[in-house]
Amino acid sequence: MNKFEVSGPTCISFSGGRTSGYMLWLTLQAHGGKLPPDTHVVFANTGKEEEATLRFVRDCGERWGVPIVWVEYRPDGDGWATVDFDTASRHGEPFDALIRKRNYLPNPVARFCTVDLKILRAVDYMRSLGYDEHENLVGIRADEPRRVAKNRPKPDVRMPLVDAGITRADVLAFWRAQPFDLAIRPGEGNC
Repeated sequence: MNKFEVSGPTCISFSGGRTSGYMLWLTLQAHGGKLPPDTHVVFANTGKEEEATLRFVRDCGERWGVPIVWVEYRPDGDGWATVDFDTASRHGEPFDALIRKRNYLPNPVARFCTVDLKILRAVDYMRSLGYDEHENLVGIRADEPRRVAKNRPKPDVRMPLVDAGITRADVLAFWRAQPFDLAIRPGEGNC
C-alpha cells in the first residue's frame, strides 16, 4: 500500500509549512489528484502566522484544487470558527483570547498552544462533520526523531513522511522544483 493512501475518515493537518504541504501533495497524488470524500484538510490559524504562510496555504488549495478548511480558536460558543484567507486573524487574536481565558502564559511546563489552538480545533471540525473517530495525518519527517517518538504512541496519528523515509532535504528538493513556494527561509518557521 502507498504510504499516503488513506481510507476512512481522515484529517490532514496542514500547518502551513513546506513539510505538511509536501505531505498533502503526496496524499493527493496517491489518490489521483483528488482526496476521498471523507478526507479533510484543516489549517488551524493561531493569528500569529506569517502573512507568507497564509498566502502559501491559500495557494496550495487553489493551485492543487483541494479545499482547505481554515479554523480558529474562539473563547466562547463552540470554541472555534471557520475562517478563510480574507477573514483569518492576523494580529494574534486567537492566541490572545486563549491566554485571557487561561489567565496565564504558555510555558515549558504548560505548553497548551498547539493543543488548544490547533489540534483540538481540527478535532472540533471533524466532529462537526459527524466523525467521532478519525485518523490524523501529520507532517513529521523521518529526520525528526524527537517528534516521531512523541507522536508514535498515539493510535489515531499517522506520519506517512516518516514511514516513507522522507527528510528535510527531500522536502526542500520538492519545493525547489515547484512553480510556487512558501516565501519564508527554511528553518525560520511559519508562525
